[in-house]
Amino acid sequence: MTSECLFCSIIKKKTQTKIVYEDKDIMVFSDINPKNRVHLLIAPREHIKSFLDLSSKNILILTKMTKVIQSIIRGKKLEGGYQVIFNGGKYQHIPHLHWHLLGD
Repeated sequence: MTSECLFCSIIKKKTQTKIVYEDKDIMVFSDINPKNRVHLLIAPREHIKSFLDLSSKNILILTKMTKVIQSIIRGKKLEGGYQVIFNGGKYQHIPHLHWHLLGD
């Protein structure tokens, strides 16, 4: 964890937010500035700065994140309309790997 990383602070529960799901590898929480009725952030507990920082040692986290997102989409009945967004570079505002899940 880096002291500047907001998501690490959330994952360590030092910063409060609405947690939707958590397990030993992943945490899902609400975006503080939602762009849709459902706007969740899916992040690994391990601090991985960005998509480009994935390595053979931690690449399986994408599979775990995908399974969690699929479960949430089904659980929230979003099958008719959702987006999964992966930002990088200047579009990634928090330097901690994460996906956005938006749904109607």
